[in-house]
Amino acid sequence: MTPQRSAGLLVAIMTSLVIDAAHAQSERLLPAIGALERADYAQAIDTLKPMAASGAAEAQYLLALALEAAPAPLGDAPGARSWYERAARTGHAAAQNNLGAMCYDGRGGAKDLEQAARWYTLAAGQGHAESQHNLALLYGRGQGVTQDNREMARWLTAAAQAGYARSQAQLARLYLDGEGVAQDAAQALRWFQLAARQGHAFAQYYLASLYQKGIGTRRDLDAAFEWYLKAAEGGNRLAMRELAVIYDMGLGVPSDEARAAEWRQKAEELQ
Repeated sequence: MTPQRSAGLLVAIMTSLVIDAAHAQSERLLPAIGALERADYAQAIDTLKPMAASGAAEAQYLLALALEAAPAPLGDAPGARSWYERAARTGHAAAQNNLGAMCYDGRGGAKDLEQAARWYTLAAGQGHAESQHNLALLYGRGQGVTQDNREMARWLTAAAQAGYARSQAQLARLYLDGEGVAQDAAQALRWFQLAARQGHAFAQYYLASLYQKGIGTRRDLDAAFEWYLKAAEGGNRLAMRELAVIYDMGLGVPSDEARAAEWRQKAEELQ
């Protein structure tokens, strides 16, 4: 798993922009937000530059988003990093997260894991779930901070409690393995369930496995099949392979060689 960037790509930007639009302090930002939603980066950049230069943190953040997402020749990673930093220094949590991601990646400037950890920590302290998740990953790997599984678990818990599916799935793995927390299969099941219900394919796969094996809950082959199917339909190759075995052996479903072969072929195509 790698650190996440708030609206670092166009698809993710759209979600962020809906939130930004709802909380924009000035209607002056709305034309730029509309331009970003249409992927009209030239208009967005032209509209945002004077507002960003005047010191408006939200405009600085949106300008950085535009510069990061825009294709050449409008795209400007160093410029995006610079505007993220200006907004981050005002306490803008999403800008702090994105700046941390650029420092982590070495995009738009030097790779600097300590600076990445610094900016993630500032945003995480404000309750920014992506930053809490990213900071947890750094603690788990010992990148830019001293390796500390308890701190990893603490920040994953904070993000998971905020409803962040990636953190819920990762926290479930910690409970399953007893890493940074006391081993607790029931807690693993709970967090996998929450992430799975949000469409997290790996959580769906692991949840299916727990139901199949009766770990943290009673054995339930019907539920296992349901979650393997959801995970497979979401593109999880391991779930596709498991479905092939289920259909081969008739585990909770009628044996079906054709469906087994179909799922096996889909899994092979993803290799």
